[in-house]
Amino acid sequence: MAPSAGSLALTAARAIVRWRWIVAAVWIVGAVLAYVFASGLSTLPSANVDFLIPTHAKAITVEKESLERFHIPLLAQIAVVQRDAAGLSEVQQARTAQTALALDQKRLPGFPEKALAFPLVNTRKVFPRAREHSTTAITYLFFSQQLDAPRQRGFGVRYARLLAAPDTPAWLTGSIPGQLEQSQAVKNALPRVEYATLAVIVVILGLYFRGLLAPLVTLGSAAISYVLAQRAVGLYSTETGSAVPHEIQPLLIVLLLGVVTDYSVFFLSGMRARLAEGEDRLEAATVTTRRFLPIIATAGLLVSAGVATLRVATLAFLQVLGPAMAITVFVGAVVAMTFVPAVMSILGHAIFWPGLPRAGGGPPAVSRIQARVLRLVANRRASALAALGVAVALGVAATGLIRSELEVTPIGPLTSGAPAKRAAKDAGRGFAPGIVGPTEILLVRSRPMPTRSLARFGRLLGNERGVAGVLGPGLVPEATSSHVMRTRRGTAARVLVVLEDTPFGPAAITSLKRVARSVPPLLARADLAGTTAGYAGATAIAQDTVDDIQHDLLYVLLAAFLVNVVLLMVFLRSLVAPLYLVGASALALAATIGLTTFVFQGVLDYSSLTYYVPIAVAVLLISFGSDYNVFVVGRIYQERRDRPLREAIEVAMPSASRAVTVAGVTLACSFATLALIPLSSFREFAFAMFVGVLLDTFVVRSLLIPALISTVGDRSWWPGVPGAQSAGREHGVY
Repeated sequence: MAPSAGSLALTAARAIVRWRWIVAAVWIVGAVLAYVFASGLSTLPSANVDFLIPTHAKAITVEKESLERFHIPLLAQIAVVQRDAAGLSEVQQARTAQTALALDQKRLPGFPEKALAFPLVNTRKVFPRAREHSTTAITYLFFSQQLDAPRQRGFGVRYARLLAAPDTPAWLTGSIPGQLEQSQAVKNALPRVEYATLAVIVVILGLYFRGLLAPLVTLGSAAISYVLAQRAVGLYSTETGSAVPHEIQPLLIVLLLGVVTDYSVFFLSGMRARLAEGEDRLEAATVTTRRFLPIIATAGLLVSAGVATLRVATLAFLQVLGPAMAITVFVGAVVAMTFVPAVMSILGHAIFWPGLPRAGGGPPAVSRIQARVLRLVANRRASALAALGVAVALGVAATGLIRSELEVTPIGPLTSGAPAKRAAKDAGRGFAPGIVGPTEILLVRSRPMPTRSLARFGRLLGNERGVAGVLGPGLVPEATSSHVMRTRRGTAARVLVVLEDTPFGPAAITSLKRVARSVPPLLARADLAGTTAGYAGATAIAQDTVDDIQHDLLYVLLAAFLVNVVLLMVFLRSLVAPLYLVGASALALAATIGLTTFVFQGVLDYSSLTYYVPIAVAVLLISFGSDYNVFVVGRIYQERRDRPLREAIEVAMPSASRAVTVAGVTLACSFATLALIPLSSFREFAFAMFVGVLLDTFVVRSLLIPALISTVGDRSWWPGVPGAQSAGREHGVY
């Protein structure tokens, strides 16, 4: 007969305690060897700056077709901006044009062969609808895609130095400079995030356990997990050929520290309770490990499987982020399940000195407020009203979702003083915000398109709402004569559209959709009927990306819900409870995103949220919610074997919620440290995770879940029977 899960947990617990010195030594030596001989994530090549862009985007296809037809790119990832509010001198304007011509004619030494420059000055003739005139010049730079992003930026910096004058500096902007500046900001802030997270763990656990060794044991477990997880993610990256962006390192670090701390808290809390009852250290370590080993294994599986669902997304960034987080959680759970019990059995009472309660002291007293809340949620009639009240409050918070907008931007998250953002603002003042990333419209027809018809189309298009300017055949004579915007046969043409709004944001996407609807009738009015139009550029890519993320959000959340529901059903041996447990987590998630939208788009006046924040926060909160459900609901289930449901809730909740509360507060504060990174995207993520984890800890787990269990009653455990041998007893979880 196959051994039960409970006997396996007991066997594993006894083995860990018996071989405690070897277990601890193996993890420490293994971490040292991995650190010395294996490549860490930070040493591997980072993903290209295009990792945010969906490779299958229609805009990318149009851009490739345009390049095949014209052999000269029209869209650049690097631009040099010069601005003088008093006006650019004629000498400076001439210097800008001459330098671009010299680069095009291969007369600038030190630049690659295929380098090109396309300068624009906001004169009335070239850009009549500019906000200013003759104050700003922008030069788009084109380099071979075989050059990596840092080298392209290096050439851009060299070019900017050629244009700079004492009273007119030249700054780089565009997707490549913006993304590289973001990467550098992350690297610079990473040590602060690490130290702050460690400080949070030491302070909270030190206060909770009233000692120093318990937090140090947790940090030791986290350090081992960090080294091994970084190497494991690096190995995954190498073997699969999927470059991991350095920008996700802070997420992985904070996630790892939070997870390891969570699981360590449960082990240490159980050990302290048994030592306080007078048990021998080895017996206490064995019983505690047997009790929590299956539950932490289930919790780790829930979180790692939940975040791994990001792999089903279509965006490459999310496809890499999901497995990287899953590997990190898995490694952290395995280390915590073995290293922490081994060290507990080695140190015994000393791990809690001087805060260990005296033997026989009994469980901590329940506060008067907590007792009243427990009586409320345990009463079946009152619990229904309590559950309804909490659900309504969360629903009101979730209404912020109506206003939620998403944005893909390599520049927006930067601080106002960052060079790429400052240059983008200067360009926007002189031209319009859309000048940093104009939209290319590729026009194709079977028969030639006259230049006068194309010019008329451009003028009509320039009158559309949301359009700040149009450059195209007949509107820019130099470009027309050099066949940059019209092929020799005239069967293909390109029109450059500058929008009035920041090219990556929701307002620009709305304007582009409006333009796309207007183009067919405008072509007909310009005697260009039968012409097809394709769209490329920053705004078109942003539109494709936002469309993809909305698609991914649906399927990833569906996968995450299914994974968590199925695993909870297996663990709780119930078909009913997992449904409303995950539903409650979903309601808290909606409230979290709604509050995040309200704070950032309403109070702080952001135009939108960073596109990956809602989906990453969603899978994490759903998974952590199920993680905590395992601890809280499982404890109620166990107590229900021997007492009425109301009494079971009142007995189980205090002991289960203490550890969950400490773990939740630590996890929330750990994620809050991401706000130290001076990028708005990380601050959005930090806020959402902080609020979401606290909502889950203090509202959902402490109020809504016990109220729902009390309302539904013993039907929650169907088809199981609480009075029979339960999952908790059989597994030895409790």
